[in-house]
Amino acid sequence: MRKLFGRSAIIMILLFMVAGVQANWLWATDRTTADDEADVFNTGAGNVNPTPNPGDNFVVIQDVTIADPGFLGDTVPDGHPTAIETITIRKTVGSTLADRFISALRIYVDNGDGLFNLPDDALLGQVINPDLTNGVRFGTPGELLILVPDDGLQQFFVVADFTTDAPDNATLRVSFEVTVSDGLRNGPPLSSGIDLATELPLLSFDKGLPQPTGFITITATRGRKQTDVVDITPALVAHPGAPAVIQQFRIADPGVSGDATPDGYATLVRAVVVKKVEGTLDTSRIKKLKLYRESGLTGPGWQPEDELLAEVNQPDLVEGVTFTRGGGQRLLRVADGREEVLYVVAEPDSVGFVDGDTLRTQVTIIARDDKIPDGEISSGIETSMPLIATNRITIGVPPPQLIIGSATIVDKGKIPISIRFVPEPGLGELQIGPDGAIVFDPEIIQVVGVRGVGPYSVTSRFIDSIEGRVQFTLTLKPGRKALNEGVIAELEIERAPDAPVGSSIELRIEDIDGIEVVDVFRDAAGNDIVPDVLPGVIKIKLLKGDVDGDGAVTISDARLVARFILGLETLIPEQEEAADVAPPLGVIDATDVRWIAQAAAGLRKLKDETARLLAMENPVQGLSLREGLGSGPFRVTGVQAQQSRSLLKLHIQGWGITAVQLDLYGLNGHLFQRAETGGAGVLYLPLQDQAGRPLARGVYLYKLTVIGVDGRYVSEVRKLVLR
Repeated sequence: MRKLFGRSAIIMILLFMVAGVQANWLWATDRTTADDEADVFNTGAGNVNPTPNPGDNFVVIQDVTIADPGFLGDTVPDGHPTAIETITIRKTVGSTLADRFISALRIYVDNGDGLFNLPDDALLGQVINPDLTNGVRFGTPGELLILVPDDGLQQFFVVADFTTDAPDNATLRVSFEVTVSDGLRNGPPLSSGIDLATELPLLSFDKGLPQPTGFITITATRGRKQTDVVDITPALVAHPGAPAVIQQFRIADPGVSGDATPDGYATLVRAVVVKKVEGTLDTSRIKKLKLYRESGLTGPGWQPEDELLAEVNQPDLVEGVTFTRGGGQRLLRVADGREEVLYVVAEPDSVGFVDGDTLRTQVTIIARDDKIPDGEISSGIETSMPLIATNRITIGVPPPQLIIGSATIVDKGKIPISIRFVPEPGLGELQIGPDGAIVFDPEIIQVVGVRGVGPYSVTSRFIDSIEGRVQFTLTLKPGRKALNEGVIAELEIERAPDAPVGSSIELRIEDIDGIEVVDVFRDAAGNDIVPDVLPGVIKIKLLKGDVDGDGAVTISDARLVARFILGLETLIPEQEEAADVAPPLGVIDATDVRWIAQAAAGLRKLKDETARLLAMENPVQGLSLREGLGSGPFRVTGVQAQQSRSLLKLHIQGWGITAVQLDLYGLNGHLFQRAETGGAGVLYLPLQDQAGRPLARGVYLYKLTVIGVDGRYVSEVRKLVLR
């Protein structure tokens, strides 16, 4: 017969009255026939960390001892060990820390010194991404997990890893439940039971924990909570395939609300967490998410030249994306009395979106003291986290585009024909003809071939070299995947024999009456689509150093330039342009002679040198318009120029453009003309001085400035030659 815990029957009855349902649970789970004498209690040795930081690993959140026998009830050994079957850890009511902020839960067994230390203590079990709300069980029913020896004890440490985005001031308390049983696999025939004087489940408590709650509290900073986070996200229209700012915010230490007195500490941002809160946009279509800090060199509004702090591939915005750096390094330091502007930039696919899709996100800022010896103290965040974006972004899906490429050639070249924004399942067939045709000026260029690119092949073609018309049919190769964007074909072109240097033509698609016609533009499912056609421009350029125009750079060209410098020869403007290969550009001198002679001997590449010099002469920092600009609400997709003796015409393509300015300068910096327009489109600039007189023949510079809806701008300087 069992002992009654070494106490009177009256005490036993009182215990049952107090324990109530708990006692019934114990009898149901304590499947033992030896004495009920094992006690389960909080060790109280100070191993529990009451104020862990976000990102801390191996944090003791409960320290429990199981003693056979213990001191609470039956204290006489019964000759049998306690065979533990399972241990269950569960989050208690009142905890505010969500499960997702705990990345791992472990149980260790103490090595005998009473203190948690690695690697000496033995790992009993581990669970990644634990579900503490429903309880995490260690051990398998019917099998021995661990023995507590008769007249001995085992000390257990419940250890957690916290994510870097664990919110400041969040609280956590867990309970410890244990089951024991006779005859477990790999266990003894008989096991001591759990003393009914033990209160199970056992709530966490330890030295240093706030009384009487027993909660640990996520604590990130020791400085004053004074840093404000202010959302400044504008309402934007984003486009497939173009980077877009989905949230924009300011971190100010201190901010203007709440505690506005500097505390002498910077704000050390360890992580920024971004999560979708509403909208119809399928965020799995976002290929990459980036976090930028605004640079003082780029001006207001996001630009690709801003400082990239972190990026995540294939981000899961539904679950939340954490921007952080490995090893607990700080992500950003906001100096005391300063503020920083940050941008969350999404890089979406070019397809798979519905026009009018929306997305709104929120950010959570995690600041934390340095954990290194003698590290900095951080100010805290006083703004309630998370912070929802003031505005949402809306997806605007442009119509499908058929794009004829542009090029500048000396003798020959290849012109890409590409598509963009073609909806799923992609382009299946393109036919230009019998009504439509790509038209060209046969006195400037000749089209000598058409070929398919990638999964497409040209199945028929007709080239009229007299009238300047190209017609062809392009089909998807069997078994190949159709494209939504990319190059689908190439035109092979050559300069016409008598084409003058500097001449240019536009490649358009039109019928015999000059009306734009694309005969067939069909997706891979057989549905007809109407595309926007973007024409291309072909320019005939000089071969730098080829002053005599024979198609090669030779020593004769160097002699001709030398005679020009001495006043013994006269050069027309095209020859002067070919001769001007060395700095300073705009001046022909002995350096040009030397460079041309070196190029003739194979010691220098004039084309590369000139391109480098033009880049150095550009006085404006920014992305080249020739390569396009992608920056969310503001994108320049192309700039096409046409020039006559009296007029310069620019066609600016893109979206989010609020103003375009074109300035014409002499090489000495004198401003001759300025033209402006209110958005993308065509801009005309008269080639005359401010008195209306035609400009003299020679070399000029024109500066193009394009301004976006968010206040940012890009500029580029190019040469213009008047003959």
